[in-house]
Amino acid sequence: MSLYYQDGGIKIYQEDNIELLRRLPDRSINLIYCDILYNTGKVFDDYSDNLGSPKEAMEWYRPRFEEMKRVLADNGSIFIHCNWRLDSYMRILMDEIFGERNFRNRIYRKHSAERGFYANFDSQVDIILYYVKDSGNFVFKEQHGTSPRVVPLFENGYLEGRSEIRIFNGEEINLEKRNKHWLISQKQFDDMVKKNQVQIINGLPYRFSTVVPVGNLWYEDCMLDDYTRTDVAEVYDTPKPDAVLERIISTCSNEGDTVADFFMGGGTTAVVAKRLGRKGVFCDINRKACCATMKKLENLK
Repeated sequence: MSLYYQDGGIKIYQEDNIELLRRLPDRSINLIYCDILYNTGKVFDDYSDNLGSPKEAMEWYRPRFEEMKRVLADNGSIFIHCNWRLDSYMRILMDEIFGERNFRNRIYRKHSAERGFYANFDSQVDIILYYVKDSGNFVFKEQHGTSPRVVPLFENGYLEGRSEIRIFNGEEINLEKRNKHWLISQKQFDDMVKKNQVQIINGLPYRFSTVVPVGNLWYEDCMLDDYTRTDVAEVYDTPKPDAVLERIISTCSNEGDTVADFFMGGGTTAVVAKRLGRKGVFCDINRKACCATMKKLENLK
């Protein structure tokens, strides 16, 4: 065992993540976030970002993601942060391991302004692939504003398994007859009914609430990198902003849950998890990453 640091519910390990993953108990992690190796082919001072061809990279990742699925709680979520080099291959691999039905979304995080490419369209986004262990049972806490909004609970077009008849106030809602389908599950609908959020307008169901939808295009200023791509950032070249992890952890886990990052790097996940009252398991093969993360955690005290 290579435990590098422990304080309260936070643990840091210095080792190959596959070795740690194989020791972790089944269903012991509530939320996984990993800013993985992008396979750029670059060599840095303490690690190589070269996993070979995309096929070779996927074979390197496969046993790691199989273990991540095993250790993920039944209502857990996993977020894999990558870019255009691997996201399509990663989506196929994650579909295979976690199941197509458990894919929730592809999130696009704008990282910078244009950098002046000369022979291509500039790449300004990273991709975060979001999966759950069970599409019928996962943590997702909605964000609320101050003003109520009216949002349809349906969409046009018949869809097998999503156009069933539901009962509201003793009356049938038959979306199939209107060539429409439900955007929410029966459980979500029942929860909204209990909260008196459902109203019928022209025979169709709508939600009246203060919930503020968050889209999958994350382009706010707080989501942008706060370093340039030509300068060396603190510890590692591409640390992710705290706001990215704050949104993921606060939305998809509860206080006291265990968060894991098996590609820890500069330790943003660990710092934000601790700040938000979560426990954590964090891992990196490099001593520099462990040392830098430990110092950041100590500074929170």
